[in-house]
Amino acid sequence: MKSLINHPAIKGVLATETDIQAQVQRVANELTDKFADNQQRPIFIAVLKGGVIFATDLLRKMPLDVDFDFIDVKSYAGDQSTGQVKVVHDVSMDLTGRDVVIVDEIIDSGRTMQWLNNYFELKGAASVTTVALADKKDARVVDFEVDYFGLEVPDEFLVGYGMDYNNFFRNLPVIAIVDFDKLDQIN
Repeated sequence: MKSLINHPAIKGVLATETDIQAQVQRVANELTDKFADNQQRPIFIAVLKGGVIFATDLLRKMPLDVDFDFIDVKSYAGDQSTGQVKVVHDVSMDLTGRDVVIVDEIIDSGRTMQWLNNYFELKGAASVTTVALADKKDARVVDFEVDYFGLEVPDEFLVGYGMDYNNFFRNLPVIAIVDFDKLDQIN
């Protein structure tokens, strides 16, 4: 089986494994500082599927005791945002009075993270902190700023480290740019 990193649809690598892990550690340190004096464990909620890889690495680098849950939402079809957020699987924990940390791999349009922020506030969270590995500010269509992020990335279609194209390339250990002219070579 060929290595995904050498796939013809990969135009180039934007961030290496070393780059990514350095940013994960930096964000972990910032979040540790933020929650170090909390009396109650914060609840980290990974956004499925893409946010799981980042959330797992992030939590392993934090010395704090935290609660961990998941939410699965859909807002994309292929490479296009639908503009609508739909909950496929909701969190299982009671968020009332808790500090919630939403962890996703990338913020682009901002719609999903803004929606989740509002959704968790409505569920009674005491506070909501937003975290993403990659922040694609040039792609914003809503007025939303992520609280903590690892890398500011260009407005390109990115894959790897949780980011995917129709569920392909998600397990790349790097962040790469897709060459749409060669996507027909995906099998």
